[in-house]
Formats: sequence, structure tokens, C-alpha cells
Amino acid sequence: MNLKTIAIIGTIIVWMSTAIFTLDARSLGVVNFFGETVQTVIDPGLHLKAPWPFHVLKRYDRRTQLLVLEPTEAYTSDTKNVVLTPFVLWKVSDPKRFLESLRELEAVQAPLGDVVISRIAAAIGEVSFSDILNTEGAADRILPEDIVSKINQEVEQYGINVELVRLRHIGLPIQNEQSIYERMRAERSRIAKKYRSEGEEEALKIRAKADRDAVEIQANADRDAAEIIAKAEKEAAALYAEQYSQAPDLYQLLIDLEASEATFESGGTFIFDSNERPFSTVLEEQ
Repeated sequence: MNLKTIAIIGTIIVWMSTAIFTLDARSLGVVNFFGETVQTVIDPGLHLKAPWPFHVLKRYDRRTQLLVLEPTEAYTSDTKNVVLTPFVLWKVSDPKRFLESLRELEAVQAPLGDVVISRIAAAIGEVSFSDILNTEGAADRILPEDIVSKINQEVEQYGINVELVRLRHIGLPIQNEQSIYERMRAERSRIAKKYRSEGEEEALKIRAKADRDAVEIQANADRDAAEIIAKAEKEAAALYAEQYSQAPDLYQLLIDLEASEATFESGGTFIFDSNERPFSTVLEEQ
């Protein structure tokens, strides 16, 4: 066998090998016959086709793709404009239709972006500006639940399927930011003043109640103290009377001595009548 024959046989083997191809779980395949689709391959594994150039295989990634769209403006129901940055998760669902309409993954951005932006703008037109800026809300609640199904109805012709649509960022146009921020500050200031006013009013109520309680407690304490003192004085008077009845002379002497001690305690010069009590009692004892 000469070299020419070996070369021809080798060429035939290589040419026939182009009829065998494999797909992994991450890929989809479309077999074309001079531009016309003859076979769609979605199952992974080993497959056969006619050798090149009769059949040409076009592979597509079957995994979910991420498309982040450019920021765009939309108007709310009260004609306020906001800047939205959406993103989309999508994948090829019909490789034959995708090949015939778009051919490459990079060509998806324009038609899919137009549909998504149109649907999001329509959804934002049903929402008020205050609802969008509500800090208690979530961005995904702004879009209706059926937005994905409506988008898929329009992009089905491209052989793709949208799985998720979300807003990555919600902002304000630069020319409107300052006025919006000023209104937000004024609103927050109004709310803060309201809370402070309510707090001061409540504090006044608490202080007034505390003052009333203090006056009431003090009055009760004074009343109880007066009752105790009166009771003690009554008991003391009873004791004095009892002691006086038992030894009136001794009792009189002790009372006069206490009075004399109190009189001379501060010092000084005194002029008194020795016949008057309590001094008569003291002089008599001396």
C-alpha cells in the first residue's frame, strides 16, 4: 500500500469521524443541512449525523444565563420618574427556533431587553412613587407575579424561556435627587417632631401623676405621723397623771428641776421671785 492510498484512507476516516459527536449535560445541539435544521439534539451522549459539510452541528449552552440590562427610566402612576436596573435569568428552551431567530447567545440582549423593559415600565406605571420608596417594602414586590409569564409569551418566538425577572437597583434621576432628598428629610423631620411632641406630652402626664402621688403619699404620712404623735402624747399624759397620783411631791420636784435646768442652760443674768415656782421649790430643797 503506497503513501497515496494511506493518505486517502486516512482522509476518509477523518471525514467519516465528523459524523460522530457527543453532547454533555450542559449543551444542546442543532444539526443543519446547508442552513436548514434537520435535527434537534437535547439528550446528552453519543450521536450520529451526516459527515461535514452535509451536516453541521451548532452547540448551545443549556444552562441558565444572566442578563443585566442597562439602567432605564420609568414613570410611576403619579407621573414621577425613577431609574431602574433590571436583571433577567433565562435559558435556551428550543434550540431550533433559537438558531433560526437569533443564532448566537449574544444576540439575546436586544430583543429580550426590549420586552423586559416594556413589561417593567408597564408594571411601574401601576405603582405610586411613595410605594416604591417605602423602606418597609421589598424590590421584588413592586413587580406583578405574572410578569414572567407575560414576558415568556412574547419571547417564545426566539426559543428562549425566562425564569426570573428582578430589579437590581431602584434610583432617582440625578436632576431630581436633591429635591427628593429634601422632601424625604422634611418628612422625616416632621415625623421626628411628632414623636418628640408625643413623648413630651406623655412625660408631662407621667410627671403630673408622680407629683399627685407624692403629695398624696406625703399627706398620708403626715396624717399617720400626727396620729402617732397624738397617741404618744396621750399615753405620756396618762403616765404622767398616774405618776402624779402616786407621788405628787416628787413629781412636782422633777418638773421644777427640769424647768430650772432649761432656764439656766443658756446662761446670762436672771431676776426672779424666790417665792414663785420653779425657783421656790429649788430654794426650799437647798
